[in-house]
Amino acid sequence: MNKEQYPFRMFLLGPFALVDAGGRSVTPKSKKAQALLAMLALSARGSRSRIWLRDKLWSDRSDDQAAASLRQALLDIHKSLGPARDLLIADKNTVWLDTDRLVLDTDLVVRAERSPDQVTDELLEGIDIRDPEFEDWLALERQNWYRRLDEGQVHDVFEPRQQPSRDIAKQSALLPLTGAPDTSRTGKPVDIASSAPYGRRVGGDWQWMMALLSPIIVGAGEGGQIAATRFQNLIAKAIIDGLGFGVTDLSFTLPHIEENEQQISLPICLQLRLTFDGDMVLIELVMKHLINNRIHWLGSQAINRTQFERGEFGIAAALISQAVDQLAYFQEIQATDSRLSQDGLLIDAVNAIFRLSRDDLDNAERRLEEQIQYQPRSSTFAWLSFIRTFQVGQRFNALDAHLIEEAQAYARKALELDPQNSVSLALVGHVHSFLFGEYDYAANLFEKSIRLNPALPLSWDLYAMLHCYAGQPDKAVAMARWVQELGVYSPHKYYFDTTKCIAAALAGDHATAIAAGEEALRTRPNFNSLLRYLVSSHAHSNDLVGARHYLQRLEAVEGDFSINAFRGSGYPLLDTGGGQILVDGLLKAGAKLR
Repeated sequence: MNKEQYPFRMFLLGPFALVDAGGRSVTPKSKKAQALLAMLALSARGSRSRIWLRDKLWSDRSDDQAAASLRQALLDIHKSLGPARDLLIADKNTVWLDTDRLVLDTDLVVRAERSPDQVTDELLEGIDIRDPEFEDWLALERQNWYRRLDEGQVHDVFEPRQQPSRDIAKQSALLPLTGAPDTSRTGKPVDIASSAPYGRRVGGDWQWMMALLSPIIVGAGEGGQIAATRFQNLIAKAIIDGLGFGVTDLSFTLPHIEENEQQISLPICLQLRLTFDGDMVLIELVMKHLINNRIHWLGSQAINRTQFERGEFGIAAALISQAVDQLAYFQEIQATDSRLSQDGLLIDAVNAIFRLSRDDLDNAERRLEEQIQYQPRSSTFAWLSFIRTFQVGQRFNALDAHLIEEAQAYARKALELDPQNSVSLALVGHVHSFLFGEYDYAANLFEKSIRLNPALPLSWDLYAMLHCYAGQPDKAVAMARWVQELGVYSPHKYYFDTTKCIAAALAGDHATAIAAGEEALRTRPNFNSLLRYLVSSHAHSNDLVGARHYLQRLEAVEGDFSINAFRGSGYPLLDTGGGQILVDGLLKAGAKLR
């Protein structure tokens, strides 16, 4: 270890310790101060918001008490560091650890390619905080650590494979664990489906309600049964959050459906079938008619049994995403009954948003406002907030300050109504990253969204964009590849292709950026955000004819486009290395400076 390059070394395996280059311990005495340092060291960028740290270490105290305790822990750390107190930096919102001056023993173990059997020390062994939020965080980090040992280097590209193998869905530590977190404190799965409400009137109208049949499980032991319940819970969560439907577990028997017809408004149901065979499990998801069993859609995926039983569903989560898209399509063609048409407003509005034109965004906003009058929902407010990011980003409205205020108000309302809605968390996370540059806070929202619903492509996609804004395009590319797996059949696939184009362009992979961008452009030929990157990537590829062609199209869409105007728009990431690549390409293509 180069002492000048890494003057500090942190031991996370076994008892926590922090030593300087001379081997002198500078470990704070307080266990919570030690935990705070470990949490910063294990975060993606060495930083966490004060709110996040307070929630994890002092979740049982009032906000004022937790804030005071955090300040004391920071003082304890600075006191133990002495003259090197600038290793830890804090402002009113965020706490940073200067990871450029620090080496972790976990990184050295991974670089040495030691097998799991050779590593006997537990991550943060013996640290006793006695806070349930910290215990949840520590359990997740230990799972991540064992997976790093199982699957190799932390920087492995996350690229799920279609054919089963030991490393199917190899996942880097860039990405949050995708197991179902909906467990009680006893560790038993919480059955979302059975706890969801039956059909009910909302504001005088009926809400869409569908049935989720009991799963068919073949060849599973106890671990398989628990994993099946977790997977079923993810299906219910995706439907409730993504579509706003009610879900029933159909606890009554099929012969009595006619007696319960008022409880179900959709004449279809979903059923999960799991077949365990050796070290593999075949996952099948069927959408069929509730009475005559006619199949409307069927999807299947085989994955490693051990992974499935650990709650690491990997590529199988794409089945859930596809099922939600199929249900949305079915609802659109069925929404002719006046008593149900109101509940289709949200789906219609979302589809309009992703058409991206000024008129479509205005139309989507009207439908969402109508939906609020019918039934205020967390996701409705979140989509209204999300619309503002398009209006600002595509420069549809000069009153940016007013739009940003509205975005903030809608985002706050969305989380007040339902802080556990995975769609709302993702959309609000994007608002805070794109409009406000609050990357730590936004990252927490994305991670929570993904833990609640790893089958939501939009959350992964917007999280990838956060990494673009934060100057980490390589991580964004890894996520964008995974999004393409999850959303391969999505009606909004072009949006995910756009993210891959942006991330690849910022990372300097212009061939990949052009391929993804031109695929997306077939669906949205006038998407100015996409055109900017195609101009730049073609120029960097020395295809000036292609670059100028796309520049002309960009100027036709955004008539006053210039580099200075672009910089003045407050667009994130322009101050990053990738942002400079983007601007250099635009200039090379002949874009106006002012």
